[in-house]
Amino acid sequence: MTRHQAGLLVGFAVAGLVACSGNPMPGESGYPYNMTGVYTTSVEAMGTVYEGPAEIATSPGGLIYGTIRLDGPETVLGDMEGSVSGDTLTFESHYERAGGCTGVLSGTGLIEEGGGAATGDAVVDDDCAGDMFDAVFTMSRQTD
Repeated sequence: MTRHQAGLLVGFAVAGLVACSGNPMPGESGYPYNMTGVYTTSVEAMGTVYEGPAEIATSPGGLIYGTIRLDGPETVLGDMEGSVSGDTLTFESHYERAGGCTGVLSGTGLIEEGGGAATGDAVVDDDCAGDMFDAVFTMSRQTD
């Protein structure tokens, strides 16, 4: 290998490393689909709408965590955990509502570029309702 060929090879290797290092991963600063902040959240299930804030953070590796409070005919309080992968949000919220009822809200949806909103389908498994039912959700980041 000539000195010129070796120089070109090193140059291409360095260029490749620089290009790869410029693409942030989920949870890293600059990733276009991170969801971090307080989101106005709406969940519609069986014709009933629950709305309220969800406080979410995306950690390195794309894991999300937070809390959610939804007000409707009754208040629903829960934790929230899941992941961001590409432009997809997947989450579970283990919640409690009036009368000591508990359940799980599981959702998957698309995240708007910039992480300002997400919409998708969900399933509610409520211990007191005795059945699982379909739902839809929307989230929109609140601005200061």
